[in-house]
Amino acid sequence: MAEPQIPGAGPEMSRTFARKVRLSTLALFFERLWPRLWLLLGVAMLFAILSFLGLWPNLDVLLHKIVLLCFAAGAIAAAIYAVRIPWPTRDEAIRRIERRSNVPHRPATSYEDTLTSGAANADTSALWEAHRQRLAKAIQRLKVGNPAPRTDRFDPWALRGLLLLLLIPIAAMATGNLGDRLAAAFRFGAAEQGPPARVDAWVTPPPYTALPPVLLADGSKPATDEGQEHGKFFEVPDRSLLTLRGVGFDGSGVRLEVLADGATQPVVVTPEKPKGSDAANAPVSNVLASNVSEVRYEIRKSARVRALAGSTELGLWTFDVIADELPKIALTKDISGTLRGSMRVAYKAEDDYGVQSAEVKVRKVPPPPVDPSKAWAQPPPLTGPRLPLEPPPVMSLRIPRPGAKSVDTSALLEIGENPLAGQRVQLWLEATDVGGQIGRSKPIELVLPSRRFKNPLARAIVEQRRLLAEDSRYRPMVVRALDALTMEPQGFITDDGVFLGMRAIFHRLDRDGSREAINSSISELWQIALKVEDGDLSQAEKALKDAQDRLSDAIQKGDDKEIQDAMADLKKKLNDYLNEMQKNAEKENPSPGDQQQNDQADQLGQQDLDQMMKDLEKSAREGSREEAEQMLSEMRELMDRLQSANSPEARAQQQRAQQMMKKLNELSDLTGKQQQLMDDTFRERRKQEGQGGSQQDQQGSEGSPRTGSKGQQGQGQQRDGQNGMQPDQQGGGEQGEGQQGQGGQGGGQQRRGKGGLQDRQAQLRNELEKLKKDLQQMGAGDPDKLGNAQDSMSRAEDALKQGDLDEAANEQGQALDQMRQSAQQMAEQMQKNAQQRIGRGGSSPRDPFGRPQRAQGPDFGNSVKVPDAIDAQRAREILEELRKRSGESLRPPDELEYIDRLLKRF
Repeated sequence: MAEPQIPGAGPEMSRTFARKVRLSTLALFFERLWPRLWLLLGVAMLFAILSFLGLWPNLDVLLHKIVLLCFAAGAIAAAIYAVRIPWPTRDEAIRRIERRSNVPHRPATSYEDTLTSGAANADTSALWEAHRQRLAKAIQRLKVGNPAPRTDRFDPWALRGLLLLLLIPIAAMATGNLGDRLAAAFRFGAAEQGPPARVDAWVTPPPYTALPPVLLADGSKPATDEGQEHGKFFEVPDRSLLTLRGVGFDGSGVRLEVLADGATQPVVVTPEKPKGSDAANAPVSNVLASNVSEVRYEIRKSARVRALAGSTELGLWTFDVIADELPKIALTKDISGTLRGSMRVAYKAEDDYGVQSAEVKVRKVPPPPVDPSKAWAQPPPLTGPRLPLEPPPVMSLRIPRPGAKSVDTSALLEIGENPLAGQRVQLWLEATDVGGQIGRSKPIELVLPSRRFKNPLARAIVEQRRLLAEDSRYRPMVVRALDALTMEPQGFITDDGVFLGMRAIFHRLDRDGSREAINSSISELWQIALKVEDGDLSQAEKALKDAQDRLSDAIQKGDDKEIQDAMADLKKKLNDYLNEMQKNAEKENPSPGDQQQNDQADQLGQQDLDQMMKDLEKSAREGSREEAEQMLSEMRELMDRLQSANSPEARAQQQRAQQMMKKLNELSDLTGKQQQLMDDTFRERRKQEGQGGSQQDQQGSEGSPRTGSKGQQGQGQQRDGQNGMQPDQQGGGEQGEGQQGQGGQGGGQQRRGKGGLQDRQAQLRNELEKLKKDLQQMGAGDPDKLGNAQDSMSRAEDALKQGDLDEAANEQGQALDQMRQSAQQMAEQMQKNAQQRIGRGGSSPRDPFGRPQRAQGPDFGNSVKVPDAIDAQRAREILEELRKRSGESLRPPDELEYIDRLLKRF
């Protein structure tokens, strides 16, 4: 297309002007189009603002469609209005250039004018030419300029700016995907338009399992993402809560379709508005909001679950329920009792998620039917109305660490006050796990341990208390018994408080037969019996137990201030209790020997208590709750042993232990004498071998063979090995012999003669026979081992008589071994008995070198580790280093003196 030419202008000027005209045409078209485009943009911005505000999910379907149709009509009308713009003409473009250039007289328009007449006149032509030259210069100054739409003429209120100011912050504050919010305008329902805007699903295990939630569907990821768990199989604990939440749904929301194992039809769980506070406590709680629908379902059985929105499947999961097993609990040892009415229960409990608590429950065993032939000897049956029986008290077992999956411990329960104490009952243990389930052990029948009272009045009070607790119809009999006991109190009721307490209970039961009066009387009768039996010790004991319980509760809470206060109170109550116990022991007026034994036992027990208090305070301060609870339990055991130490049974056990210790010392002395005799026999044999070897050396110098000497030497080494002696020990024996021989050779050599060895062996055999008879009468020791030792001594005596020192040493070694085994067995038995009476937690006292104390039996050397080759090498290196340093005179005198003392020990 040819560019328009300016008449009378040059080609270059015509091309420049034509380019300006084109640019002016485009600018003029944009100035006309831009205001109309703003109308379309305003409709779009208003649509975006309403979409970001979440208007569409809150509208009814019909209203939603009407509003969307209005927006569509407005957008179409604005688009049509924008399209119907006339294209600017050339004159309009030239006129725009002249206006934007601000050049007067419209030079571009005037330059295109032509001279219609007077062209032949020279003056006219010259004037016209001058006019055109002036216009040509003006045309060169023309400019197209930037487009100026002047939208303000169409929007004087600047509504377009307001829309922009609203759109930017709303878009910034909108949550979720902005594109999804825009797309919500074209979704009129999940069934019609496909998947919802967002679906989240997860399974929350019960809190007591301590398991993390399982994410099934993440709404922030696409449905096809690999992180989605659609159609997968899950194992979840029982009572897990499945939660399905959908955002951007219509009024129907989401729902669950659950097909449990064994069911023929699925169960549909829909979101419903909760009614009051009941929905929060229901097993299935559903929440429905205007734009959020949520469904919760408690999984109790294995099932296949579908998540639906309308007819669209949002998710499919299969759940296998892991059943919460009942806790298991069982006794690990037989139940044992103490003289003070305590019961030791050793048990083991375990659960798949954790054991929360444990209890001991008892039930009285019905008495066996009465033999008709002996019915005449039975008391008449009780008649009349009877109050309902009280349930047996529950005895709680302390768990060292509540919530642990496995518990293996023991507890000392105070059951003396239990009304069923001393009666045949059926006992079982119950464990409760963190989920509230209860597991039971196998029931056993036993006579419940009870406290033994020595005072006749205390025994009479406890008997009346037992009758009153057994049946309320015994109340008249108890009233008469209390009246009789307090009728003449002189001589056997020395405490006024005891007398007044018994009379108060008498009057209470006489006029009031209610359950409250009976229960209070039962409790007070027990306290009165303790007062009669122990005096003020019972009150001190009760205060001490209360202090222990307070400290245990403080340890469980973990409050440092409360723990410090409880520790101080426990120390005070413990001192009061020990003082009262000492006063009671002095009132007993035992014999001097018994008093000394009790003082030793009390001293050891109090030492253990002091050490235990220090360790308990340290553990409580450092937060070691489990260790502190264990120490409290050990303290209760030690107190119980200290209380029982003054009983006749305990004193009899101590006397028997002393007798056994005496016999054990005699056996230890015999063992030492037998060891010395075997050493002397061995030295005598070595002496003979040395003389024989000298003669053979002399023969060897004359050319005789020496094989016999080698064979004899090999046999000797073999026999030495049988006696448990190493070659280096033999050398040490020779060295010792040489050193001893320098001191006195005359009497020693005669004592080591064959006749002297035989006499000594016969004397030891006679002493062992007498000791064996004494131990058999006491029922201690091992008669078989002592008999074997006696037989070995007889054979050794015969061998010495025949001059066979090798055989004698062998038999003596066997006798020594049997005696050591028997002594070790006695020591272990005594140690076991002593652990039941004294000592912290049953541990035997040891000296700083780790060996048993003398009170626990002799040390046979088996408690000390024999050094191996590496230890021996290390000892030699240390010895060489000490010798080296002892020769360095520049070292301090104190250090040299210390090294000399060490070398003397070696």
